[in-house]
Amino acid sequence: MASGGLMKTVHLGFKAFDCHELLCHSIARTAGIYTHQGLSVSLLDTTFVPDEALPENTFHTSCGAALTNFLEGRKRKVIFVACDRPMFWLYGSPDIATVSNLGQARVASYPDAAAPAQFLRKILSDKSASCGLLPCRDDVARLGLLTSGSVKAALLGSSYLPHEMEARGLNTLISIGESLRLPSTGLAVSNEMYEREPQLIATMVEIFQLAMKAIFDDDELLGHVLQETFSMKSECMDQSIETVRSCYNPFGFSYENLLQGAVDSIAGNLGLNSRPATELYEFKFIKSLH
Repeated sequence: MASGGLMKTVHLGFKAFDCHELLCHSIARTAGIYTHQGLSVSLLDTTFVPDEALPENTFHTSCGAALTNFLEGRKRKVIFVACDRPMFWLYGSPDIATVSNLGQARVASYPDAAAPAQFLRKILSDKSASCGLLPCRDDVARLGLLTSGSVKAALLGSSYLPHEMEARGLNTLISIGESLRLPSTGLAVSNEMYEREPQLIATMVEIFQLAMKAIFDDDELLGHVLQETFSMKSECMDQSIETVRSCYNPFGFSYENLLQGAVDSIAGNLGLNSRPATELYEFKFIKSLH
């Protein structure tokens, strides 16, 4: 707890309000871990906020965006990995059973600059698929285009898990997390904050480690957060929990060979020069909780 009971305020930036990006945060908030550690955490949608307008002491959950920023020359540090199997799925209409069935059909995707769009483009390129990607603003629009027949497939995030979409008659064509392994969410900070606030960073990493332990050990808490915060249905909660745990990373870090491969892959997809993964990923704040 902070000295004298004073709470220190930090900001947590996100790109999508879903369990992919915000499950660790929501577990920490619900379980009182933030309060116990003396932190008051305010969420901030950073989709349209430039770096220079961010408040002091801002953490970021999108490690995919941090990787893209890093490759574009901005200084970043990823200090905790919550997911290294990105929680995005490409769903096809009932008449599309495989990616090869798409041909040159239109596919609803994320905006071109968004990390999930890069993930999908990389996988489709590997599969020599020639379908056209249609950038859309959010999952609601992408799903609407798919169910209305305006596109033949749509890339959706963790608000729409495979068992729910398949129950609607849609087909799961690609699981991004099974096809592409790289840190997609966790905690990232600017280099300036990394140098300025080591104790604050250590505290936030410890909180996310404790939240991660609860994700894998506490079915009741996890189910409660998935239902109350992310509106997942109680009648299929076992399937939702299984999917979440298959994508989440209990260790909070990834190994260098996986990390460099991810950096090289996304750099090539963006047409940018690759850089050493060790300049972006730094896990020295992770410690044993036993």
